[in-house]
Amino acid sequence: MTKLCKFTSPGDGKPVYVNPEQVSVVYSHKGEPPDTIIAFRKDFLLGVRESLEETIAILERAKTDAG
Repeated sequence: MTKLCKFTSPGDGKPVYVNPEQVSVVYSHKGEPPDTIIAFRKDFLLGVRESLEETIAILERAKTDAG
């Protein structure tokens, strides 16, 4: 079973959980401060408080632990 990854909502600071197998792309939207966006296919985007590098590391670690 895939381990869910815990991230932080930028709006209210509450935890949000992501299934790393459903993530299609992670990118940084430029701004001050830049926003990290996790995309699930093309119709759902989720902003998280973690940096781009931190987000990728968390997702990769979960995939490695599951495999």
